[in-house]
Amino acid sequence: MQKPYFPLFTDISQKQIVVVGGGKIAERRVKTLLEFAEHIRIVSPAVTEELHRLVKSGRIDWREEYYTFDSLKDADIVLAATDAAACNEEVAEDCKIRNIPVNAAHKKELCDFYFPAIASCGNIVAGITAGGYSHAQAREARKRVEEALRAIQGSEGQHE
Repeated sequence: MQKPYFPLFTDISQKQIVVVGGGKIAERRVKTLLEFAEHIRIVSPAVTEELHRLVKSGRIDWREEYYTFDSLKDADIVLAATDAAACNEEVAEDCKIRNIPVNAAHKKELCDFYFPAIASCGNIVAGITAGGYSHAQAREARKRVEEALRAIQGSEGQHE
């Protein structure tokens, strides 16, 4: 049995987050990160329409270029979320050289941390992972936890 990862909640609001990739996986992760971080930079020659809208609104930065070692400059946390395994692996290797925590979307063995499914309601936040094995299970657990959090939030209003 694989050892489970310890869930660690930390302030990333002022950390420089670099997301390599501009597709749907990057989009989902950026949208989640926007609740927690103010400094998100995308490195990708192209981005989804939604990411482009976030760039235009000033919520994220975009370097419209292919990944290079210099893309990691000033990075505190990196997400490798391209559709090219070789690129994600290069990003992970480069992060190891620079001692930057990295998550590689395509291969859990390269990850220093897992990107959790997030359930939140008010000021309660829960992070859920299935250890990189079943995204469907994590997604289902997130839905159930969100329902429970909404029920708790609703019951608090009834007691006031």
